Amino acid sequence: MITACNKSSDSRISQGQGLINVSVSDAIFESEQSIGNRAVTTYEPTIQRNTIELNKDFLMVAELRPEDTTSPSSLKDGSRAESDTAALGNNIQYRVLVYDQAGAFVTERDYVRGQEASTETLFLENGTTYSFVAISLGLTSAIPATTPAAATRTLTNSQIVVTGGISALMYYQQTMTVSDNAINRLDIIFKHRKPLIAVTINSQQTGYNVTAASGLFAPHNNGMTVNLTDGSHTQSGTAQPAAVEFNTVGSQIITNTSNNYINSVSNSATSFTLNSITIGPLTLSNLTPFTTLTVAPGVRYNLILNIVPRDEYLTHEGVPSARINGRIWALHNMGVTNTLDHNPTTITSALHGNYYQFGRNINVAVGTSTTTNSNYNGNNASITNWNRGTEAAPVKGVNDVCPAGFRIPTRANLQELLDGVVVTRRGNWSESNTNYSAAAVLTSRRNANVVLTLPAQGYFLTNNVSNRGNEAALYASNALSTSAPYRLLITSTNASVGTPDASNTAFLQSRPLRCTAIPLTENIPRS
Repeated sequence: MITACNKSSDSRISQGQGLINVSVSDAIFESEQSIGNRAVTTYEPTIQRNTIELNKDFLMVAELRPEDTTSPSSLKDGSRAESDTAALGNNIQYRVLVYDQAGAFVTERDYVRGQEASTETLFLENGTTYSFVAISLGLTSAIPATTPAAATRTLTNSQIVVTGGISALMYYQQTMTVSDNAINRLDIIFKHRKPLIAVTINSQQTGYNVTAASGLFAPHNNGMTVNLTDGSHTQSGTAQPAAVEFNTVGSQIITNTSNNYINSVSNSATSFTLNSITIGPLTLSNLTPFTTLTVAPGVRYNLILNIVPRDEYLTHEGVPSARINGRIWALHNMGVTNTLDHNPTTITSALHGNYYQFGRNINVAVGTSTTTNSNYNGNNASITNWNRGTEAAPVKGVNDVCPAGFRIPTRANLQELLDGVVVTRRGNWSESNTNYSAAAVLTSRRNANVVLTLPAQGYFLTNNVSNRGNEAALYASNALSTSAPYRLLITSTNASVGTPDASNTAFLQSRPLRCTAIPLTENIPRS
């Protein structure tokens, strides 16, 4: 390598040509944010969710979420899953094509990662600006030939036609002016151009192992034509669903063995079907958790299929709870004695819990307070105090006051709850500092005997209580920004998850908290 980079080691350098030093250092996935061109707004990940009934005892709760956009996959990321690392392992082949400023083809080289020195050295004219295009399928086999013929090839019309649709597609482009007086480094950072979907099936709540499973993604084609001008691709060959195979069958958490790079254009019509699945004594076939998934090119997704019992009451980690829509919720707000009846005919102040400022771990008022106590803090807490991760991949924060095995819910968790219940109201819904009778009753859509009761406690705008008796609100663990914390809000006429009017003092407001159980799938490594 030192010899190859020494400008005196080849007479062509002294004759006005520059040496191009080629290497691959990284590969990253796009984010939904960049795909959607939403850089001007705060990013909110799109989490797609659906629940289907398996039989009288079990539900399948399916969730597709994009990989955390704040920690993109790369070779430098030691926590990255093996399936992704393999896409850039040594010995994968990649091609570098060179075009002049007018877009005319100059030359191309095929490289093997880790063996770049075995490829003919690339020299280009000093002082000339070139466009470099790199392409890889993440395979150790040869890349298909570039078309058309070199004599008529341009950056605009260059293509490769690929037979087989399950490979990766990685692309890079850079413009560089060549110098014969320096080492010209082409340090390639590939970007994925196809969506990758990792699949996990979790049956731990049932107590049964998953002993067999197979699935399909569609639409998917067994060929593609790659346009080298921008790395986009069009489907070719024939329509043929992508098969999903699983390893570790015989356990309660199984993951797919294959890299499911979906050969489709950006769409909102991707479906996932389980051809068959066996969970303990139960064998089912032709289950379709999703038919209208939205997938974008180059984005990495995690598809989690949780097999859970139907909605019911239970005790989880010693906490009286209810399972609704596949998620476990505590029956009481923080600060309420959890041995009390959570759903009495008449709501009293005993069910009114403590109030917390966003990100704080100590209450500023109890359920009957009308003013805040000395714990009130006039400074905003960190936006990550309750959630050190993201909405798609939450991590319990240092100031999360929920008991072990529980955490403060995310915005998405609160929305899932609303989606799985019918909201009714009990008591006198009118504002008064002494009105403790009003409450929202959230009744499971699948089991009318399972309810959560949210007293209309109101909130503290700053130091004084507001809207007691006509507003039930719960904080989420994440925020849109430092002026817009998420919260569930139920009034006498409306129920929604959103943010208060953005203001510099939004984090100083105080609301009740209701905890949700931490599912085991949150501890499964993302692929």
